[in-house]
Amino acid sequence: MASGKGCKELTTDKAFLQSKGIKFIHKISDGQNDLAMEFIKHVFDLVPGTNAFANPWEPIGLSMLSEFITSRLDEIKLNFGHSKDSCGRLGSETVEFDYTGSFGTLIVEADRLGVASQSNFSTIRSNVCVYKGKWIYELLLGSKGVMQVGWCTSKCKFTEEDGAGDTQCSFAFDGSRVQKWNMKMHSKYGEGWLAGDIISCAIDCDKGIITFLRNGCDMGDAFTGIPIGPGYAYFAAVSLSHNENLRANFGSTPLRYPLEGYYPLQYKPGADAAKACLLFTYLEKLVSLLADVEMDKTSDELMKKQTSFRSQKSTLTILGAHIIGVLAPLLKNSYVVEDCMLKVLLDLSKNHESVNCFLDLFFSLLQEQELKLCMDNLIISLLSNYRFSPMLADFALQKSYLNLLHSLLLHVQTRKYLLKNVLFDRVKFPIFLHVKPPDDKVLSIMIPHVWYCHASKNEAEESAYEEQLSKDEEYDKRKYEESCDLLRARIQELEEIQINIMKLLLIGDDAAAQNEQSSRQIFQQKFREFLKENIISPHLKIQQFNHCPPLVQLCFFNRLVKALQYHLDHDCSSNLGRNEIYVPCQKFLDEPFDYFDCQRLGGLLSHLKKTCSDENCTVSDTSEIAVDETLIEIVDGLIVLYNSTAHKQLGKMCSLRETFQEYIVALTDVEKKIKICPNELVDVLAELNHACSVFTEKVVEQARHMAWIICVIYSVDKQEDVHWLMLTALRSLEKASTAGQLIRFVPDFYVEACINSYNALTSYFHPIIPYTRLEGHEKSLMQYAIFLSSNFSDHRIVNTDIQDSLIQALACFVCYPQSLRALESMPEENCITMTKALLAPYEGRSWAQTNWILLRLWKGCGFAYRYKHLPHLKPVKSQDHEHTTANLQSLSVSPAFWE
Repeated sequence: MASGKGCKELTTDKAFLQSKGIKFIHKISDGQNDLAMEFIKHVFDLVPGTNAFANPWEPIGLSMLSEFITSRLDEIKLNFGHSKDSCGRLGSETVEFDYTGSFGTLIVEADRLGVASQSNFSTIRSNVCVYKGKWIYELLLGSKGVMQVGWCTSKCKFTEEDGAGDTQCSFAFDGSRVQKWNMKMHSKYGEGWLAGDIISCAIDCDKGIITFLRNGCDMGDAFTGIPIGPGYAYFAAVSLSHNENLRANFGSTPLRYPLEGYYPLQYKPGADAAKACLLFTYLEKLVSLLADVEMDKTSDELMKKQTSFRSQKSTLTILGAHIIGVLAPLLKNSYVVEDCMLKVLLDLSKNHESVNCFLDLFFSLLQEQELKLCMDNLIISLLSNYRFSPMLADFALQKSYLNLLHSLLLHVQTRKYLLKNVLFDRVKFPIFLHVKPPDDKVLSIMIPHVWYCHASKNEAEESAYEEQLSKDEEYDKRKYEESCDLLRARIQELEEIQINIMKLLLIGDDAAAQNEQSSRQIFQQKFREFLKENIISPHLKIQQFNHCPPLVQLCFFNRLVKALQYHLDHDCSSNLGRNEIYVPCQKFLDEPFDYFDCQRLGGLLSHLKKTCSDENCTVSDTSEIAVDETLIEIVDGLIVLYNSTAHKQLGKMCSLRETFQEYIVALTDVEKKIKICPNELVDVLAELNHACSVFTEKVVEQARHMAWIICVIYSVDKQEDVHWLMLTALRSLEKASTAGQLIRFVPDFYVEACINSYNALTSYFHPIIPYTRLEGHEKSLMQYAIFLSSNFSDHRIVNTDIQDSLIQALACFVCYPQSLRALESMPEENCITMTKALLAPYEGRSWAQTNWILLRLWKGCGFAYRYKHLPHLKPVKSQDHEHTTANLQSLSVSPAFWE
């Protein structure tokens, strides 16, 4: 491993070391020193002929090791010198955003590098300016909306409407609108950006040129001839519209995309980085020896020199103490951690035992405050690299960072420390579980061939079209499907690592002492705090900066479901597996869960406690379940997470599918018009051909996006996750329904989760993945039908919103043949009960839905139900699907309910 950039070849002759006061041991009498010297030879490269440090004299002993290390570090310091070239730069050594001169409402992170806008257009600039030379800084985009980023002078007067690029001496780029801005004048420039991109802003103060780069790709000179010379100095400046956020890297960590000849605004700690790299070179070799000792792979020569006085492990630990004692102060610098420590750990992560030994040394030898700063910087750097690394077709970079995180979490002490102090407190851990979507350029590499089914009025026409495909279309279809299969396999590999990470966090038997918490218990506490911050706080007017994006929360939900199912099936103390688990209704009464003042099925909790006596609030189901209480709490939290965020995101992704269908319809219509357009109408034909090319480009783009969405969002595994959650919520409600008055304490979102998950299975995943492919779908459909028919008129449910949701869900349920058959197949007792409830006085119940149900059951088509579409509305061509649009034409009268 290299000893760091800028570190010149060190002198290694004996005279130099003696000049530093280092004495040499020429005679070794005991095996203890003999063993230590063999290790020192290997770790510090003092074996003759191995490298620049090699010399023919004997190596130093333990007593002189500290002086030897100090001499090496002093030589690095001499090579770098002490002076810093400050020519062309004014301001503090530490570069950050100057919040005292900001405009608008901004949320600024504690390190003053991350900002989020809470007003119409907020502007903030750096605390350092440049007037000479070439300079660069990077912006890590947390969102993809309207932002103007670039440079400004101190003469710029910003407002909440005029930001960077809107004044005379400010120059900015906006990747959302793909424009460059100066004095409110804008023109097309660059490429569109996405969340997760890195935008580099470079300025040449000698030639008056400003350039922008996206993920390291130069987008060309944006501005030339900008004012330079006396009186002009440029600050880094950004302006963000509402809810947009980004993070700046002025040089506090290594630039991801350095530009030759340009310098970061913040000085690079070159000497400290070179020292740390040298020390980590020593440490990496020492850890390799420790791992061999742990696995009994030590060479026979070293085994002979081991004495009973000191073991090999103890000797190596002493060497590690010398190294880490000097290294610890350097690890406070985030630049050093990312540039040196992260690289070493990435190399070691190929061997879990090496990472384990590395972490043992750090936890044994670092002070508590030193360990905190080191771990904070390490995980922040790891997450930043995972989130903002370039997307390759095989996800190689993302896999390497996830594998490192997995190796870190295998170490029990590290896992608990990170859970308690870092993963949810210092960083947004769920981002590790998200798969960042690629841009169009990378996606075109992943999906080189595109195929789509032309618009048609019904499935029969679609089938006929597929049978008549040309050879080119068949080739494109085959290649498209092969690309999708390959993409799906690669994504599954990435997701498997993420699921394994979640499995580690849910380990429940790693508590060393009786009063010590397990990883599962710590995770549960952090998970509830996460739900409170991300589920309840968004309802407030001011959005918190640390909220996770909805798509990230959806990925978090899917990975957590898989990990939880694994532990439910493998927990020896549990008598319920994944297919039997439910949340006991007594939990809703005892209040072990914090529901953030949500409504209950029976009304307000305070009212229920006053009105329900102890005799009424008893559990009729006396069966006991032997399941870890923490797992039950996590199940409950998953239902909260799905109903509040994950379901909405599934629906949002479904809208992209509808947009895709609309483009296909538009393209098909244009192609038909081109065929019938006379050749004499040259202008019309030209317009049609132009429209055809535009729609074709859009359809190709959307086809690739749909391939990604199908692999990541609407996959078979994700459908099974939602199905499992639906059945788990249903079981919990069924158990509560048999527990007398306790059902009134059930939170309202349990019913909403059941209804929403069923709608997702039949409307969002279908028809991409048919609902009927689910194992046991008929049984679950029957279970859901019984639940709706039994509870829509339950007098114990007084929450009006839930009453309306239940009756509306039942009204939709009778609109489709398959779900109607499930109602007809219910036990006769349930059919009679539902019919009587529908015929009973309304008692505040909505009569429209009740009459709708009765008409569908008894009258079939009925008056005004003979139309397939409402006669006064033009139907949308792309909406005719069994489960996505309620067909107004009923098949026939339901004989089961007519009788």
